[in-house]
Amino acid sequence: MMVALGTSFVAMAQTDSKFKFSFGPELSVATGAFSETHSFGIGASVQTEVLLQEHLYGTATFGLISYNGKSSGAGTKFKGETFLPLRVGAKYFLSGGVYGALQAGVAFLNNGGGTAFAYSPQLGYEFKTKTDKAVDASFKYDGYSKNGTLGALGVRIAYIF
Repeated sequence: MMVALGTSFVAMAQTDSKFKFSFGPELSVATGAFSETHSFGIGASVQTEVLLQEHLYGTATFGLISYNGKSSGAGTKFKGETFLPLRVGAKYFLSGGVYGALQAGVAFLNNGGGTAFAYSPQLGYEFKTKTDKAVDASFKYDGYSKNGTLGALGVRIAYIF
């Protein structure tokens, strides 16, 4: 299902400039109380964008990111955490390729953790490569709220189709 959906978005993105599709890796570092039990995260995400008006895009993002558990002083290790965030939001181009974005939605948690409210404010830059391909680089905060908040600072580098 996801492959068919992704393929249809790629086809739209290639034929209509009002749609964009991007895919790329994400790296992040746990912050706050989450950093006491977990270290870095690695994952990937896909994002679709549709032009709403000049400089403003609606976004939908789905990803997977896994955080390594840290060892505690007692010789035990915290289990890793995996998040599957599904967020929608808006992306506004401020000047040239520089943009600000905000997304909110839900994250599915591993180990029977259920779901959490997921949000992500972002700053980024879209640029063309020498071969005239497009790349999206963003710096973001990912927050997951469920009986407290787990947070992480991250980067995403994505290829735009």
